[in-house]
Amino acid sequence: MSSPNIPASPAGPSGMDVARINGLIAHLETKLEKVPADAPGAQDLRDEIAALKEVLATPDHDPLHVTEGLHSIRNSLDKAKDTVVGEAVRDSTFFIDIGRMLGL
Repeated sequence: MSSPNIPASPAGPSGMDVARINGLIAHLETKLEKVPADAPGAQDLRDEIAALKEVLATPDHDPLHVTEGLHSIRNSLDKAKDTVVGEAVRDSTFFIDIGRMLGL
């Protein structure tokens, strides 16, 4: 299983490790570049990632919105596990990493 080189850093004022979340998102986007745009679940996952990136881009992001975004991405990954999207991320630890960030 490959693991992204995502540095752990102290959590920001919201209690979230924003650097780690951004690293996870970047790694997931890299994996998704290899997935056809019309693959089942691919666009939903891309939309969830874009929404979370918007939340993280705001200076005073709401930790609740970050948590909701991570849950949405995790759910999209779970739904896509038996698709080409699932194949693209199967060798990564996204599901586990997101679960840890959410305290699951």
